[in-house]
Amino acid sequence: MANRKIPSESRIAEEVKNILRTRMKVESQEELASLVLRRLRIENKNYTLTPTRAKRTALKIRGIGVKAKTKKTLKMKKIDKCPICESKIEPLEVKNLLNKNIVVGYRCTSCGYESDLEAFMPMRYSFIWRHAI
Repeated sequence: MANRKIPSESRIAEEVKNILRTRMKVESQEELASLVLRRLRIENKNYTLTPTRAKRTALKIRGIGVKAKTKKTLKMKKIDKCPICESKIEPLEVKNLLNKNIVVGYRCTSCGYESDLEAFMPMRYSFIWRHAI
C-alpha cells in the first residue's frame, strides 16, 4: 500500500466527535481508530490511522472524556512522560521523618493521571461523550 494517505488532525477530530455523539462511548482506542478510519475511507480509500493517533486526537477535544483501565505492575521505574497523554509528569513527593523528600508516585501536569510506585499502567482506554461542544 504505497499510496497511503494521512488525514488531517481536524478531519480525525471531526469524525471522533461524530462517532461519540451517536455512540456516547467507545471501549478501546483500537475500536475508535477502526470506526474513524471506516468513515474517513468513504472520502479517500487510502487513508490510514493508528490507534495511538486516534487517542491523542481525542484527548485534545473538549467534551470528550478519556478513561484508562489500568493494570498493576510490580515495580515502576522512573517515568518522564504521561502514559496516557504523553505530557510532562511530575513526581509526587513527601518528607520523611528525616526531613528528606521521597517520591511516592507521579502526576501528569495535563490530564490528571496519577500513579503510586506500585504502578498502575493503562492497558485499555474508554472514550466518553460528555457534553455538546
